[in-house]
Amino acid sequence: MIGIALAVLLIVGLLLNGLRLRARAAALPTLSGDAGADAFRALVADGVRLDDATWSAAAAYAHRQGEDILDVIPQDLPVTAARDLLRHMSPPGDDGPGNGLGAGAVLLVVPGVLARAEVPEPGAISTPDLIVLARRLKHYARDRSGLAVAPSLWAAPAALAHRRSRLRASGTIVAIDLALALVPYALIAVEAFLSWPLALACLAVYCLQPYLIFAGTALRPRGLHLAALPRPLYEPYVWVRTATGTWTSETDRRQAAARTEARSYYDTELAEGVDRFLEPRRETCPWCGSGELSVLLRSPDLVYRKPGTFTLERCGGCGHTFQNPRLTPEGLDFYYRDFYDGIGAATAEIIFTTSSHDYLSRARMLEPAGAPKRWLDVGSGHAHFCAAARRVWPDTVFDGLDQGAEIEEAARRGWIAHAHRGMFPDLAAEIQGLYDVVSMHHYLEHTRDPYLELDAAAKVLPAGGHLLIELPDPEWRLGRLFGRYWMPWFQPQHQHMMPIGNLKKALAERGLTPVAEERAPAHQHNDFVTATYLWFAGLAPDRSLPWSAKSRTAPWRVWRGLVWTAGVPALVLGYLLDRTAGGTVARRSGTGNAYRVLARKDDAAHG
Repeated sequence: MIGIALAVLLIVGLLLNGLRLRARAAALPTLSGDAGADAFRALVADGVRLDDATWSAAAAYAHRQGEDILDVIPQDLPVTAARDLLRHMSPPGDDGPGNGLGAGAVLLVVPGVLARAEVPEPGAISTPDLIVLARRLKHYARDRSGLAVAPSLWAAPAALAHRRSRLRASGTIVAIDLALALVPYALIAVEAFLSWPLALACLAVYCLQPYLIFAGTALRPRGLHLAALPRPLYEPYVWVRTATGTWTSETDRRQAAARTEARSYYDTELAEGVDRFLEPRRETCPWCGSGELSVLLRSPDLVYRKPGTFTLERCGGCGHTFQNPRLTPEGLDFYYRDFYDGIGAATAEIIFTTSSHDYLSRARMLEPAGAPKRWLDVGSGHAHFCAAARRVWPDTVFDGLDQGAEIEEAARRGWIAHAHRGMFPDLAAEIQGLYDVVSMHHYLEHTRDPYLELDAAAKVLPAGGHLLIELPDPEWRLGRLFGRYWMPWFQPQHQHMMPIGNLKKALAERGLTPVAEERAPAHQHNDFVTATYLWFAGLAPDRSLPWSAKSRTAPWRVWRGLVWTAGVPALVLGYLLDRTAGGTVARRSGTGNAYRVLARKDDAAHG
C-alpha cells in the first residue's frame, strides 16, 4: 500500500511539474518579421553569435510590442539551461514590476533605460553577469519588457561548470536547488525497495518528463535526448558539476569583494559586543502605560543570524506586544545594515518583486472610496507596491517616502513620481495637504514610536483623506503555535505588534475614523513554509556572511547539502499546509496573520 501511494505521488508530481514548466515554455513567443528598428542597443553574452536576421527580427518585435527591453532566448538553448530558465522565470500572465528572468544570451535595450539605470554599455559580458544586469534593467523598463525565442540565434555551448554561478545570478540558493532536484531521484530509489515494477513506471515518467516540457513549444533545447532517456545517469552528473563548480562571474567577484570589505566592519563592531545596542528595559507598556508585562518569547536573528538575543513582551492591559528592551538607533543601524541594501539587496529585491498579489489587494481596498488623486506610500523602499498599484489606479500619482537611498532609485525607475527621503514625522509639515491617500504597509511595526507616525499621517492628510495601514496580526492563533519561528515576530526588526482594536482606537483619537477593515483577506499564505525555512536554516546557516564566526569547510558543505535535501520536502509540505490548513483557519475564523484598516480623516479634524 505504501509503495502504491508513493508511486502515485511521484507520478502525479512529475506530471504536474512537467505541465507547469510546459505552460511557461508554451507562453514564450517566437520572433518573426524582418523590419528592424534602430532604437535599441544589443547586449550579447560571450559565446553567443547575434546574426543580422535575428537582430532585425528582435528589434522589429520589440518595437511592435512597445517594449523597452527584450530578452532574446536561443531556440537551441542547452537543455539544463532551458529547464533552469523555465523554473525561474515568472509564470504566464504575471507581469509584476521587474519580473521575468531571461537566458542571459542577448538583451535588446533602449538607451533611455541604460541612462535611467546609470549603467554604461558593457563590453564583453558573461551569461551570469547578463542575467544579473537584465534583472536590474527590467526595473527601469516601466513594465515594458518581454521575452521571445529566436530560431536562428546560436547559443553558447553548455557550460555546466558555470551553472552554479548562473543559478546564483538568477537569485537561487544553490543548496536548495540541488536538494530539490534530488528529491524525485531519491523517492524513486525508495520505491525500488518497496516495489520494483512501480519503480520502473516512476522511472519511465521521470525520463519522459523533459519531452513533456519541451515537445511542441518554441524551445528546441540542445541535448534533450541525453537529458531524457539516460536521465538517471545524466542528472547526477549535472549535480556534481554544479556542486563542484568553481568558475566565478564578475558579479560573483564583486559580491565576494563586498563581503570581504563588510567583514572588517562587522569584526570591529562585534568585538565590542552587541549588548550595547539595547536600551534599558522599560517597566511599562509604551501603548497604554500599564505595568502588567510578561515575556512572550525570546529569539535570535533567525533570518540573517547576526549575534544577539531579543525579547518580545506582551502587555496584559491592552495586548500590545513590543520589543523590550528595544534596540537603540545605533542597534537598528547595525541590524538593518546589509538587509535591504548592500549584501542583502538582491535577496530583498526578489522577495518584494514576487509579492504582486498582495500589492494589488491593498490597492483595491480604496475602490469604494473612489479614485485617489495623489497617493503617498510611507516606508516605500524601492516602491514595489506603487509600481503594482498603478495597474489598479493608472491615473493616480504615486509618491514614496523612506529613509534610505532606495527611495531615490525608485524615482529613477519611474515607479514613483517623487521621492521623499527622511523620517515621516520630520517631513509631515512640509508635505501637509498634498495627498488624499497615505499608506503604511508593514511599516508601523518597524518604527520606534508608532504614535508619532500616526500623528504625522493625521497632520498630512486633508479632511476626507484616507489612511491605509497593513500590519501583522499578533492575535493570529497560529502565531503562538510556531513560537519564535513565526515569521511576523521578525526579531530584531519588528519593534511593535498592535492588535487591531488598539490601532482603530488610536486612529479615532486622531480624527481618523476606520471605515473598512480586512482580516482574512489580508492573510498571507506563508506561515508554515517560512517557519520551516527558518528552522532548517538554523541547522545549516550560511557561513559566507561577513558576521559569521565560522568558516566554510568541506564537512559543513556536505552537512548543508544533507540538511536541505531533507528540508526541501518539508518546504513543499509547508507550502501545501499554508494553502490548505492555514487558509482554512483564516477563512473560518475571519482572521489571518495580517490585517488592513482603512480610515478616513474627519471633516472636523485638524492636523
